[in-house]
Formats: sequence, structure tokens, C-alpha cells
Amino acid sequence: MTRSRTKITAAAVLAGALALGACSTERESLTAGLGEAADCTGPQARAAQQKYAETWRTAGEAIGLKGLSPARAKVCEVDTGRFAKERPKGGYRVAIAAQGPTNAWALTNEEAFKHRAGQRGVDVLYASANGDVNKQVDNVQQLVAQRPDAMVVVPMGDAITGQVRAAAAQGIPVVVCSGRLGEGSGAVSTVTRDYELQGTLWAEWIAQRIGGEGKVAMLSGIAGVPTAELPKAQAERIFAAKYPGIEVVAKQNTDWSATKAKTVAAQLLARHPDLDAIWSDSSITNLGVYEAYSQAGKPVPPVTGDVTNAFLKAVRGKNVPFALGAFPPEQSARCLDVALDALGGRKVPSQVNVDAAVFTHERIDQYVRPECSDDLAVPSALPADLLKKLKLC
Repeated sequence: MTRSRTKITAAAVLAGALALGACSTERESLTAGLGEAADCTGPQARAAQQKYAETWRTAGEAIGLKGLSPARAKVCEVDTGRFAKERPKGGYRVAIAAQGPTNAWALTNEEAFKHRAGQRGVDVLYASANGDVNKQVDNVQQLVAQRPDAMVVVPMGDAITGQVRAAAAQGIPVVVCSGRLGEGSGAVSTVTRDYELQGTLWAEWIAQRIGGEGKVAMLSGIAGVPTAELPKAQAERIFAAKYPGIEVVAKQNTDWSATKAKTVAAQLLARHPDLDAIWSDSSITNLGVYEAYSQAGKPVPPVTGDVTNAFLKAVRGKNVPFALGAFPPEQSARCLDVALDALGGRKVPSQVNVDAAVFTHERIDQYVRPECSDDLAVPSALPADLLKKLKLC
């Protein structure tokens, strides 16, 4: 079956990126439930919103996309005075409801948190969900029962929202870290790399790369997890609203497993040998894609995703076009800092879009770490001694 196509130039694709706000959903502040504690119109809030928007602009420019900006993202300044408490003699006790060391990224995320806690004299109460949202519900309840001074949660899903709300009601400031919960959680702040930004970068780069027309497959991580679902949803909106010449021919989950991704990619190659690009949320997935195409003797189509050293090492010197945006595991250190700001009674932004590297295959030599482990999330800001302890470098 043939499809009629309208030719779209690269210039037109870039012009479309300027109008991104029209196809992004408006994201309200994530501080619902804090009432008058959240100021969304004052000078500090406006400065926070400008800073948030700046992360979009600079990320887009790094891969040749001009004028990217969030659609009226509402970043507020949250007054945490009601959570303020004097630092105990033995230091604050901060709980972390973690994903669990189910992969190298998650392990690094937790170790970065603990490392920062050591630097700041914080006693850590730790609970691992082992990748299970139901277990995390129990974990949050048990951590709250220990009456920590503050809590950081790395959410596996929205099921923990009620427990987070209950913690806030008991005077425990909660920071959502490396993830997102829905409205009304009562969390004082959400600290993560913006999912909509990631999804937008990858969708717009693909549209530019293939001239706004062609067949695209979408590969996501674990079904139901915000880190997989939210970037994908944003990319779907962009493809549907702005690029009628792009046909999404397949959507599959890879569970962030290179082995599963290789199988999925081999099946894709058999069904759709003429794919023009693969929208992916992970370089772990991309590694499986690269292996499947290479074994079949086929050129790898343009791919997107976050950054892992394994993928960069594998494709260095090969003709594999990509655009990557890091989802740094050490963002958990920033999560702890925000929680401690809340305990100090300082105003905190309702949303923090953490800085992250964005680059294409043209800059691979700047980021690959051939002397380090495949599991290293690059670029890494972690100290050399911690990387050595984790056997990452």
C-alpha cells in the first residue's frame, strides 16, 4: 500500500519547532494542596519560570533546534516555613523511598544520594522498591512511621500519591525525585529532568533529520513508569499535531533491557525494513537496536534516547546518527539539597528541571569514556573515588 506524502523541508521543520507550545499540554504547578504556601506570580516565581524555560532553549540549540520553550509551565516558589525545624545534634534524618538497584542507573542514583548525605551530615533512612510500585507503597508507609525529618521519593508510579499526601499532612516535607506524581500529592518540589523536554527534543530532532516525513517506530522502557510514559506521550502529541507526513508504525516496550531491545529491533527490521528513524527513550534500548541491525548487515536508522557509555563505546567510529539527552542519576543529590532547604524554611521551586547534556553523534568523542564501565551514565559529575567504589570507572 502506498501513501501520498507532502515534501517538508528542514527549514519548515525548524520553523515548526518555534511553535512547540501549541502542541504541548499546559502543565500547572505540582504544588496543589499547599494552598497559600505556593506563590506562582511573584518575582521569585517569575525568575524560576524563566530559568525553567531557559533549560528548554539551551537544550534545543545543542542539537540544532531553535526556539524551544515549555508551554506556559507554571513554576512556583513554595514557602516551606511550616516544615522548618532546627537541625538536631546528630543531623537531620532524611528518608529515601528508592526504585531499588535494579540497574546501573538506579544504583548510581541511590549512591549519589547517599554520598551527598554524607557530605551534608544527614542520616539516611533507605527503602528499596526493587522496581515494584506496590512494594513502594508499603515502603513509604513504613518510612513515614519512622518519623523522618524529610523524605525523598523516586516514584515507580502514582500509586504512592496517597502515602506522600499523608506524609505531608504529618509535617514531613516530601521531594519527588527523578520522576513525577500527579496533582495534589502535597510534595513541596519535584526535581527531575523534564520529561516533556526529553520527548520533545527527540521527536523534533527526528522530524528535522527525516525532513518531516517517513516511517518511525517508538520504543519505550517499562510500561506505566513516568520516565517511559511521559516522554512518549509528548512525542506522540508532536508527531500527530505537527508532522502529518510522519507515520508511527510501531510502539513497543523494551523494559530498558538491551537484550529485549535487540529482539524487538530484529522483529521491527523484519516487519518494517524501511524504517526512517527510531524514537527511543534510552541508550540501553539503542544498544540492542544497534546489535540487531549490525548482525543483519543493515544500517542503523537515526535513534534517540538518554546516554550510556555502553552505547557510545559500541557506535564510536560507526555510521550511527543519534541525538541523546542525559537523564543524570546524580540528580538525586539535588533532590536532597531541596529537601534540606525545606527543613531550613527556605523557599523552594515547585519544579526543578535539572541540567543535563544534550548532543548528537557529531560530538561523541567529547562524551564517550572508553576507559570506564559500559554501565556508566555519561557525562558523570560523581567524584572519582565514588565511581571507583561502584566499579564504574
